[in-house]
Amino acid sequence: MKRKKSIVYLGYHSFPYGLAEVQKIILISKSLLLTGNKVTIIGRNGTHNKKDHPELTAHGFYENIEYIYASGSSFRDEKFLNRRLWKIKGFINEIRVLRKRKKKNELDYAILSTRSFSSTVYYSILAKLIGFKTILNYVEYYSAMKKKPSEIGKRLNDSLFDKYGTSVTSATFLISEFLINHMKKVSPDKKYLKIPGLTDFEKYNGIEFNTGEKYFLYCGAAGYKEIIKFCIDAFGILKSNRPSYLYLVINGTDADMQEVKNYINSHLKKDLIKVYSKLSEKQLYTYYKNAAALLIPLRPTFQDFARFPHKTGEYLASGNPVISTNYGEMKIYFKDMENMFLAESYDVNQFAEKMQFVIDEPEKAEKIGQRGKSVASRIFDYRNVAKEIDSFLEAEL
Repeated sequence: MKRKKSIVYLGYHSFPYGLAEVQKIILISKSLLLTGNKVTIIGRNGTHNKKDHPELTAHGFYENIEYIYASGSSFRDEKFLNRRLWKIKGFINEIRVLRKRKKKNELDYAILSTRSFSSTVYYSILAKLIGFKTILNYVEYYSAMKKKPSEIGKRLNDSLFDKYGTSVTSATFLISEFLINHMKKVSPDKKYLKIPGLTDFEKYNGIEFNTGEKYFLYCGAAGYKEIIKFCIDAFGILKSNRPSYLYLVINGTDADMQEVKNYINSHLKKDLIKVYSKLSEKQLYTYYKNAAALLIPLRPTFQDFARFPHKTGEYLASGNPVISTNYGEMKIYFKDMENMFLAESYDVNQFAEKMQFVIDEPEKAEKIGQRGKSVASRIFDYRNVAKEIDSFLEAEL
């Protein structure tokens, strides 16, 4: 009889509210729960704003996933000295929680959700001392991410993480073929499992479809200014007799948001471009569900070859057509004009041609969107990878 495994998540301190990383944690955890395992998210100290989530306790459950804030608070204290004290308390209590669970035989694996090389080394050493295995959740090629010349510390961290992060842990969850090939070079003896961008199709339950204005939609961080401007430029050269809009669902710093808004205001189609921020989950999925097409251009860079944007699965689950570029993981899973629209290169005119097709041939575009949903339901639904993840862990014990 298969023994129930006990798994903790370490290194991430903003559960259960946040962006793509939180969703990855939730969906892998739900996969593990489906196969009878126990999962707990352990945050060292809270980072949430009490005004935003006053109901959030230091220990509780979210979508049946247990979480613990070792410091005793899920919130970020406004006072500097208090924050330092909470961090010290969280650091000590995190070790206590892990030791206690190991004594009760309730700790087999820790999944590390961090991009910090020092944290990866620390947790790997702690795992050897207490007696559990570590799995690194590797989802980006961090060395390829743009940084300011002054960010020497980040450059050093990312270089060390990409070169040695997978070597110091017991095994690795990877998200792309690029990262698999990279890992085979830097730590060929380590075991790994590829887990694509997972999706919860049930999130669309109860989401209404309406026949109002149609629009193209891009969702992402405002910091991806180059890609946002690319979408705006592609939208700008569309030719259509019918009204069409571009919705940008973006969040970010005031400076990044303002730069995007300034670019829109200088555009000829500025009145047809709408910006939305801080949407609820239901609002976001409603916009996905009612879009003419969803945009996610990828660039011919190591960064975009290595990643698999979480929103890809969310887009596809809507059943609407998705427009991207023929790079990285998109090239592996999808085929142009069959189950996704894929511009052959990162070119504004080629991307706009795909958008124009959606306007001119809505019925054909709808069929392509439905076939994309079928692919996503087979490959990216978290329920369909549960047994594979469980078998991987079972073999590692």
